[in-house]
Amino acid sequence: MTSEECNERAAECAANASFAASEPVSLEFLKLAAQWRAMAVRCIVLRPADDPVEPLQTRNVLPLPTA
Repeated sequence: MTSEECNERAAECAANASFAASEPVSLEFLKLAAQWRAMAVRCIVLRPADDPVEPLQTRNVLPLPTA
């Protein structure tokens, strides 16, 4: 995955945190967002740009609101 993809996942997790039905679920989404942001930085620092990683096949995220 690229750092941009990691940052996109972080944004999705942060958005899902705001829609979570309970505080513990919201906190888990916020933790995941922080982990995705950390991976984005690591991708930039550790992995050369010409060595892409295969993207994940499925995503378990809540849909973003359309309004």
